[in-house]
Amino acid sequence: MLVQLSGVPGSGKTRLARSIAEATGFVVVDTDVLKSSIVGSGVPVAAAGPVTYDAALALAQDLLEQGRTVVLDSPCRYQQLLDSGRRKAGALGVRYAFIELWVRDWSVVLGRLDERSPRVSQVASATTPVPGTDWEFGTPKATLEAWQKQLVHPEHDWLRLDAEGAAEDNLRTALRYLGPEASGPDGGVERADLLR
Repeated sequence: MLVQLSGVPGSGKTRLARSIAEATGFVVVDTDVLKSSIVGSGVPVAAAGPVTYDAALALAQDLLEQGRTVVLDSPCRYQQLLDSGRRKAGALGVRYAFIELWVRDWSVVLGRLDERSPRVSQVASATTPVPGTDWEFGTPKATLEAWQKQLVHPEHDWLRLDAEGAAEDNLRTALRYLGPEASGPDGGVERADLLR
């Protein structure tokens, strides 16, 4: 299975990805790790995005070919990433699962950005963008809101979680959605949680 996480910076993707991995043994491919390494090698931030996604998908494919389940920790603002992930999963005969963290209360997310220790490719704080860039839409809140509106997702079989929800509750819901491979034979999906 290839699990695509999606959401804006500070929405809790990495925490959820690592919690899923801890609970299941799945492997996390974190695009911020890859992008920070690429930027650290001298590639400009603006040029690092496409290279990062190509590298992340190549790594995910290799892990899937080894029989591992992969959690791709990245925002999903581009249809190309969604389509590429689905194609790779389909070619390998594995399920493509999609979990989006959705923000309603921007004060919570902005607070999280101030609490974390960012990588070089990440938004630095609630007031400071990714180093070497400006806030694309003028202010932190306006930029994050615009980025969230740009998120893409499949037409069917995907899950939206409340980014401000309790991490334990989000993990439980995610594991039910991912099904038996993630949570044992009684795993399943609560209809209220699944968007179709």
